[in-house]
Amino acid sequence: MNLQPSSSPLRPSRPAPDNGRFDLLDVNALQDPGSGRIVHLYSLVARCLSCELVFKAQEGDGLVSTSAARVLRCPTGCGEQAFRGSVLRQWQQAPHAL
Repeated sequence: MNLQPSSSPLRPSRPAPDNGRFDLLDVNALQDPGSGRIVHLYSLVARCLSCELVFKAQEGDGLVSTSAARVLRCPTGCGEQAFRGSVLRQWQQAPHAL
């Protein structure tokens, strides 16, 4: 068994994205009516800009909450992005084209 590193580096099957970015398509959250603070984030629907997958993320399934932000992860593993609460509070659905 050869444990020496390979002389040629492993190449991923697709190029790694420069960063994991997503278009938020829907934010389902319970907000405090007075402050607008997100009390509970139920789910996010997003489009991965790396692989174009549209997916729904919930806590523990593509979405992880930290004290500073919510981290969204693409199910294909091609990227992740942290969203601060202020960004999610200010999110508005894009108007539909007529």
